[in-house]
Amino acid sequence: MEEIQNILNQYKSIDISQELSSLDLMKDFSTKFYGDVANIYDAITRIKNIERNPTGYNFNDSAILGLLIRIWKILKEVVRYYKEDKGEIISLLDRQILESAVIAHYLLINGDDVVEDYRKCSYKDRLNIIVDSKRSPEFFKTPAGIRLKNSIINKMKAEGLTVDSFSKQKKNKWKLSGKNFYQIFKEIVPENLYKFLYGIPSESIHGS
Repeated sequence: MEEIQNILNQYKSIDISQELSSLDLMKDFSTKFYGDVANIYDAITRIKNIERNPTGYNFNDSAILGLLIRIWKILKEVVRYYKEDKGEIISLLDRQILESAVIAHYLLINGDDVVEDYRKCSYKDRLNIIVDSKRSPEFFKTPAGIRLKNSIINKMKAEGLTVDSFSKQKKNKWKLSGKNFYQIFKEIVPENLYKFLYGIPSESIHGS
């Protein structure tokens, strides 16, 4: 794709050692580099395989594609805040990129059954809303409640799901493959990096 090649061509004339020779140069270079990485992610998610998906993406492909789009969108925000020296905001965004990347990798190497499980796990709160609509129907008689319930039902119908389609997910307590994030992480990334990449950054999320 020409868009990606144009980005890569810029690096043929860059002296990396020079760009890393001082903190100021390193900051400018890293800002450009990660901005270009985000743009490449953006471009890749817009490349369509006509043979595989002639009329659009199937549900499983869409789930993975959505994670990849999420990565580049957040990464572009990280670059923006990096330019503004707003490290606290970046620390809130980093973990979301890591989570999306690890889960996308996990889905890609485990096939359609696991991707379907991932999609079904996303229905946890939606399914609870359907249950609540029967227990406490007052809100669901309002225009907002009717729209909310109908949107969930229509989404389930589009995917061929009913309220009885989630026995496996309930058994696994709505965890992908019955695993918590740490268990998935160590299958994808060296386990000893968890405390650096996910543990310490979590302090910014929880304000601990």
